[in-house]
Amino acid sequence: MADNNIEKIYQEHSRRIFLYIFSLCHDKHVAEDLAQETFVKAIVSLPKDCASVLPWLYKVASNLTYDYFREKNRYSDIEEKNHLIDFSFTDRLIVAEEYQLLYRCIQKLEENERRVITLHYFSGFKQYEIAAITGFSYSAVRVIASRAREKLKKLMEEEQG
Repeated sequence: MADNNIEKIYQEHSRRIFLYIFSLCHDKHVAEDLAQETFVKAIVSLPKDCASVLPWLYKVASNLTYDYFREKNRYSDIEEKNHLIDFSFTDRLIVAEEYQLLYRCIQKLEENERRVITLHYFSGFKQYEIAAITGFSYSAVRVIASRAREKLKKLMEEEQG
């Protein structure tokens, strides 16, 4: 792959990949490191028959993030931090106010619900693509998405008062 293609891919997708990782780990520095590693690993390991780079980037980002926390045994740390998140950082990155509210409410969901909904709302993936990225079955993604949407609806109604 030519250097200018790599740079173009990075320019187009780095912010989205960073936000996805940040939504999973809630640590800016860890998210920055894992996002950089995502691009290095994704470009090096990109399958020759890969039709679209973006789903591959998300799959690599997802795997790296979960490997990092599995190795560090920090899943409980993430869940404990969910209620302490400083949203001023993400609010600057997410310009549209309705997406800021949505992002805040998504952070209150369970881990798998956050993954599925973030990939759908912020990255625009369809359920079959989310299944490929996360490794969940298509039917599991449908169930998780349905339950998460119901929870999100209630959370957003509560937030809007």
